[in-house]
Amino acid sequence: MALSCSYLRHGLLALSAMHYSYLELGPHQTTVYLASARSHFGQALNAYIPQVKTTTEESCPSLFAFATIVPILSWSFLQTIDTDLHGRAFLDQFTGVWNFLLGAAAVAHGGRRWIHQSSMSSLVTMRHLDNNLSELAYGPGLALQSLLDRIEQTDTTLDAMNSHVRDTSIEQASVTHVYRKSVEMLSNSFPRVTGEPARLGAAIGWPVFIDPDFLRLLKQDDPMALIITAHYGAALHAFSDFWWLERLGSLLTESIHQVLGESHRPALEWPLRQVAEKL
Repeated sequence: MALSCSYLRHGLLALSAMHYSYLELGPHQTTVYLASARSHFGQALNAYIPQVKTTTEESCPSLFAFATIVPILSWSFLQTIDTDLHGRAFLDQFTGVWNFLLGAAAVAHGGRRWIHQSSMSSLVTMRHLDNNLSELAYGPGLALQSLLDRIEQTDTTLDAMNSHVRDTSIEQASVTHVYRKSVEMLSNSFPRVTGEPARLGAAIGWPVFIDPDFLRLLKQDDPMALIITAHYGAALHAFSDFWWLERLGSLLTESIHQVLGESHRPALEWPLRQVAEKL
């Protein structure tokens, strides 16, 4: 597929170069591979973006394939090239990658029949997501239940808390629903009480599976949306043995702590403790 598709070919070359940059081959070689990854990624994006506007049966599988590796590359760059990014600057870059994930989901949804008939079919076949907090391991289960309790407790005061940052087009009842559903969906990203491990696909896909209004709230520095996303950072941290997720979870949770400040420390205690642990 990549042989006949320039953006996918450059994307895979960028991914390969970025992977090599993580292998600690020495400062000079790392710099060379990072430069190569940046160059190929730029060429890939320049060829990819115009094609998204005219998705066809022929182009849909390659568009989807490329959209699935963009987050890997983008998150790798966030952790490697932009090592000084923290706080608000990091969150801005992170939500930009979130938009790419939504783009991949849009391509998958619009061309799902074509993708299911292609070699990409296994990538759009997900296990059942049950959103059941009662089946979570003790630590994550307690933390997410605490989040739901916090949402219930603050339900009547959220308008006053967030009116200075929130888009008023999102109704209060809808906001509370978005919070709850986001936490429930996040439960699929943590280990189960049965010993079943956390699911990488569910963790990576969480931004896509939840209501798009959540991203709008996050971009507006909505406190509850930020607190929920800090717990998402803890879920990502569990996969830090993957080279492209090595520091992402800790950077995300710690950046949210910087944005919210110490006044929200009690709500962030569990995810901060999780990302501080060496896995």
